[in-house]
Amino acid sequence: MNAKTLSFKYLTATSLSKQHQQPHSKLFDDIYFNTADGLAEANYVFIQGNDLNHRWVNAKNQAYFVVAETGFGTGLNLLALLHQWHTSKDKPKHLNYISVEKFPLKLEDLKTAHAAFPKLKEYSEQLLKVWQSFSEKFRCGWHRFELSPDVSLTLGFGDATEQLKQLKATVHAWFLDGFTPKKNPDMWQDDLFFQVNRLSQAGSTIATFTAASKISKSLSEHGFTVTKKPGYGRKREMITAVYKQGCQQAKIKQPWAPLPTQKSNNQKVTILGAGIAGLSLAYQFKRAGYHTTVIEQNTQAMQNASGNALAMVMPLITADHSPESLLYSRAFDYAQNFYEADEYFSIGVEQLIGNNKEKHWVTAIKNAKLPPSLVQVNQQQNTVFYSQAGYVDTQQVAKRLSQSVDQWLNFQISEISQSGHHWQLHTSNETQPVTAELLIIANGIQAQKSGNSFGVDFGLTARHGMTSVIKAPHPNLNHIQLGDGYVIPDQSHQRWICGATFDHLPEPQWYKSTELTPEHWSRNCDLWLQYDLFNTLKAAKVIGGHAAIRATTADHLPICGPCIDQSKFRTDYADLHHGRHWQNYPQAVILDNLYVLNGLGSRGFTSAPLLAQLLCAMVSGEPLPLEADLCQIIHPNRFLYRSLKKPPKHKKTSLNS
Repeated sequence: MNAKTLSFKYLTATSLSKQHQQPHSKLFDDIYFNTADGLAEANYVFIQGNDLNHRWVNAKNQAYFVVAETGFGTGLNLLALLHQWHTSKDKPKHLNYISVEKFPLKLEDLKTAHAAFPKLKEYSEQLLKVWQSFSEKFRCGWHRFELSPDVSLTLGFGDATEQLKQLKATVHAWFLDGFTPKKNPDMWQDDLFFQVNRLSQAGSTIATFTAASKISKSLSEHGFTVTKKPGYGRKREMITAVYKQGCQQAKIKQPWAPLPTQKSNNQKVTILGAGIAGLSLAYQFKRAGYHTTVIEQNTQAMQNASGNALAMVMPLITADHSPESLLYSRAFDYAQNFYEADEYFSIGVEQLIGNNKEKHWVTAIKNAKLPPSLVQVNQQQNTVFYSQAGYVDTQQVAKRLSQSVDQWLNFQISEISQSGHHWQLHTSNETQPVTAELLIIANGIQAQKSGNSFGVDFGLTARHGMTSVIKAPHPNLNHIQLGDGYVIPDQSHQRWICGATFDHLPEPQWYKSTELTPEHWSRNCDLWLQYDLFNTLKAAKVIGGHAAIRATTADHLPICGPCIDQSKFRTDYADLHHGRHWQNYPQAVILDNLYVLNGLGSRGFTSAPLLAQLLCAMVSGEPLPLEADLCQIIHPNRFLYRSLKKPPKHKKTSLNS
């Protein structure tokens, strides 16, 4: 697995200069656009150059249309496209706009640039609201925003080629923009066009302001039929191009971790489980136009691992800024916007530092110079503070997300079997199995049992956890305390939620009902023995508690993606331990219409919203909101792949045999 290509980096905002009253880049000594006719030029070069109005009419029954841009700049091309999109009557149902930028501008400079186009004010305000969330520190990688119910914006900060390498999408139209090839040669390289080729399909189009022969040649070599047209204004020529059939050049370098390549034709989805994973899935699929059925063994949602009254939502930062750290930071970014004001309370999380290992971690975080909005280090007090982190009211979340469930079925699945391209869900007390056209398994540890019934091992393991509810002590605690355990203050209900035990369970107990044992409070309280808060907690009155089994994995990362045919994979990859090159192996076979979102452990309320969006995009064929390498580290097939890489253990034979 090669997820180490990703890193936890931030870009600092770039200042805009002016030359002859035109927005100008000092770095490239080039203008962003001509203030006199910048909008007209954007319309002519990119919208007309890609023949978008005509193509939208022909694709009006299409679920989505994807436009990708290689240089975001001031966002003028996006604003022009938004204006055209919202004034067009016949068009696809959804617009996905993808853009990359290595030198993002400051918010005030973006406002200045947009002021030249009062006609676009409505769309400018949408974009400026997005930009304001970055606070002049732009995390490298992809960011997904919903500008309106029918428009998604995906921004990638960093080198254009490197960002496109991490993109999983099918692009219908390209805006090849950015400073001219002479002044920005680092972008206009062969590797960029290789990625453009990989992300295109027959009929995909390109438009660009430049007519440089190098660009024309590169496009031709990478599968495009190039046409030169009259340029806009004083520019003599520009280039348009159309992608030819059968010119795909890229190969899948990790054939063990395939993602769906085609949109599912099913518009009905069945989801096993009504925890935060299952309800997040119902929400995302309902928004995408699917009929949603949720099957849950309990009569109400969020009763098991998602059943604590309050749950923390926070990022994870590791000393080496690992891909895992990036994954949870991506999830945290999305979760803050996903939860509503009466659900999420960003009171901050203060992590107390105890041992030397944690102190080394604190030093690493401080040296990384991460944005204060993400994390603040106080080495004198041995604390790390996450100012935007907080907690959610789980039942408020359940109430809203449950509205996305079209059909609720209350029973426990005992077995799953495949029938053609459908799945049969068997119960112990039902004579007729339930048929699922499209099935997603999100029912916690029960998934391990049901997966075994049709030959799939998800690699899940169970942990028994107990939380305690105490009457809020007299001391006023304004933020969450995180040490060996956690304390969430809920002042509105005069209570604190304290947790959580994390006990190993033998496998026979995984599928049994959980119990809140009498010692739950003493164990949760003892987690604070080395901290000042212990005496306050010990004197508190216990008013409740909750026990549940959490599904987790060996690497503490969730599993999210398509299920593969493990029997065939074992046969095809039987000699993987010999170290043969990946090109010697076929692509793993994906089981039809079967997906999984599971193993969320103790971070489900942080990760589930983004992962549900990711899974919905996989199924519907839309651009994925997560980097390809991050999709790989959470792929459901990773545990089987790792086990086959290990040399088999040979049994010792007796000398007398």
